[in-house]
Amino acid sequence: MRMQNFGVAASFLLVVAFIVPAYIYLTGNLSDPIGPYAYALADILYGPVWGASLVAAVFALRERAGDRAPRRMSMALLAAVFAAGMMVLVASIRASNRQYHLAHPDLHLETSTTVLIVWATIVQGGIAAGWHFLGWVLVLLGSAGGAAQNIPRGLSLLYLAGGIVSLLVFVVHDLEPFAAGLGVAWSVWQGILFWKDAGRTGR
Repeated sequence: MRMQNFGVAASFLLVVAFIVPAYIYLTGNLSDPIGPYAYALADILYGPVWGASLVAAVFALRERAGDRAPRRMSMALLAAVFAAGMMVLVASIRASNRQYHLAHPDLHLETSTTVLIVWATIVQGGIAAGWHFLGWVLVLLGSAGGAAQNIPRGLSLLYLAGGIVSLLVFVVHDLEPFAAGLGVAWSVWQGILFWKDAGRTGR
C-alpha cells in the first residue's frame, strides 16, 4: 500500500477518534444493555486508534516532506509517539476501572468520593499530557510545513493554531473541545491532501 493511502486512512480515522468517543463518553449509559460495549468502543477509538492513526499520519507527512525540515519532522514523530502512549494509557485506565466496577457492583465504588476524585484526577492528567504532546506535534508540523513548502500554507497555519490550543489543554482543561474541533479540521484537510497525492501517483 502506498504511503499516501496510509495517510488518508490515518487522517480520517483521527476524525472518527476525535468525534465518536467524546459523544459516547458524554451520552453513554452503562445501565443500557449495549452500554459497556459502547464504552469499550470509545476506549479503543480514543486510545489505540487515536494513537496509531496519529503516528501513522505523522510518519506519512515525514515521508512526504522528504529531505526538507528532517529534524523537525523527526521530532514531530517522536512527540507523536509520546502523545499516542499517553492516550493509550488513559484508555487502559478507563477500561480497567470500568471493568472492575462492573465486576464488583457490591462495592458501590461509583458512590465513593475518594475513588471518583483519584480516578478523575489521574485520567484528566493523562489526557492533558496527551494533548500537550499533540500540541508539540502540531507546532513542529506547522513549522516544518512552512520550511518544506510542500504543505499548503493554510494547513500549516491550522497546525500551528491547533498546536497552541492543544498545548494549553495541559493547564486549561476546558480547551479540550476546541482542540478537538481544530483536530477535526486539520485531520480532514490533511486527509484530502494525501488523497490528492494518491490520485496523482495513481495516474
